[in-house]
Amino acid sequence: MKLNTVLTRTLGLLMLLFVFFSCEDDFLEVGSGIVDDSNFTSGNENYPVVAYSERFFDSVGVQTNGLSAGALGFYQDSIYGTTTASTLSQVDLGTYNSTYGTDPVIDSVVFEMPYYSTASLNSDNETVYELDSVYGTAPIRLTAFRSNYFLNSNSAPDFESGAVYYSNELTELNGVEGDTLFQETFAPSNEPVVTVIEAASEAEDDEITTSSPRLRLRLDQTTYGETYWKEVIVDRSGDDVLFNSNSFRNYFRGVYLKAEAVDNTGSFFLFDKANTTIAIYYTSGAEDSRRQSSITLTFGGNSVVGYENDFKEAIKTELTGIDKENGEENLFLKGGQGSMAVIELFEDVDDDNNGIPDDLDAMRAQQRLIREANLEFFVDQDKIAAYAGNAVSEPQRVYIYNLETNQPLVDLTADATISSSGAITSVGTTHLGPLELDDNGQGVSYKIRITEFLKDLLDPENDDPATKLGLVITQNVLSTSTGAIEGRTDTDTPNRVPYASIIANRGTILYGSNVNVPEAKRLKLKVFYTEASN
Repeated sequence: MKLNTVLTRTLGLLMLLFVFFSCEDDFLEVGSGIVDDSNFTSGNENYPVVAYSERFFDSVGVQTNGLSAGALGFYQDSIYGTTTASTLSQVDLGTYNSTYGTDPVIDSVVFEMPYYSTASLNSDNETVYELDSVYGTAPIRLTAFRSNYFLNSNSAPDFESGAVYYSNELTELNGVEGDTLFQETFAPSNEPVVTVIEAASEAEDDEITTSSPRLRLRLDQTTYGETYWKEVIVDRSGDDVLFNSNSFRNYFRGVYLKAEAVDNTGSFFLFDKANTTIAIYYTSGAEDSRRQSSITLTFGGNSVVGYENDFKEAIKTELTGIDKENGEENLFLKGGQGSMAVIELFEDVDDDNNGIPDDLDAMRAQQRLIREANLEFFVDQDKIAAYAGNAVSEPQRVYIYNLETNQPLVDLTADATISSSGAITSVGTTHLGPLELDDNGQGVSYKIRITEFLKDLLDPENDDPATKLGLVITQNVLSTSTGAIEGRTDTDTPNRVPYASIIANRGTILYGSNVNVPEAKRLKLKVFYTEASN
């Protein structure tokens, strides 16, 4: 036993020494191959870019069908002017081909439109709500119509491609203002909605439910009332028009929610279209066995948001006669049916006809290790003050995307820090830096890191580099799908704009790339690198 113990200890010691010297040899061998730090230098360099604005207002619309949210209200942008938003949506039945029993009688008809909100507990352990994407506190007038216009899901002539509806054509659709379902003047509130359903007998308790903030109206108490809904829905029980979604959409073509300002003021908000409903509560059955039931109409299927802009003439003049060759002194960003910026990273000169811009060829030849590349957009507060004074609500985020593919940059998908904080806004991205503020709370700049995108451009194997980028206001940096720009073809740049910008409302003015812009504020591509010393 002692001999075995000694042998075991000896073998263990020999193995330990073997591993130690083996590791030391490996370490020395690897270390001997390290190049001294003095053989490398680090630095940074600025490269000129060309940037200018593209506008979509007036006669050019942006695609608004396909949005997950609805938009309503009146927004007064102190820089640009006013925008009124309305929404037309197809309506579906919760259950098709149903019968509604014997002698159905409507008890109530309720319209519910939830706002986007976030719930939390206060110090008294009570649930409180904070509204998301609501701008302004003044009331608007909302009129709901039963639409007589049929929204197509597919477009003519072959009906194989999806139908496209633009933001500037909603008011031109024939028959969109059919029967008036209700009219209400209100401002969105963060108060929860409490519903009390009275018990059928004194032996039972009332049913009390609390819902998140929303607009909730009794439609049976309006002009059309319960008689209208009984004739339109309940009395059609068993008819073909209620058989499936296609027949019902052709029959009840949709609801048009038309917003209007009240005394040239109002509020603008996004609403949860997927959970917006019209519920018909009714009682049916034999006299001695009546039962309560409900029919739900949901705002599903196709929908269109319409924008009516009344922008300042001076802004329109600024966005006329854009210099796309030398770039502009200012970049005008406005959400909705507004405007965006185009950034051309490299001049469109290819003297050697190799399909690569000469400036990019020169950068590739430098053989540098790229540590960071960014575009810093500085806010032109003097220009903003000239249009708006001091009352400006600046957008917290902007979004940049590839104009040739209409996809986000690889930096967004590679951003390990990105996270979301709700359906509309998102935070925690190092790629899309938020608005930097000065000591007075005014916006200074947005820093956009495009390091991975530039590395891809510098790859010699990339023989078709995309060098044009688009910059827009965003409501949600994680929402990257895009809608078409009216009148643009697949070969035009830009031809699509992100939906997150289409449902945004704020605007700003940035310094551009023109040589007349002060050097410190001028837009440029800034590259931090490491390279071998000569």
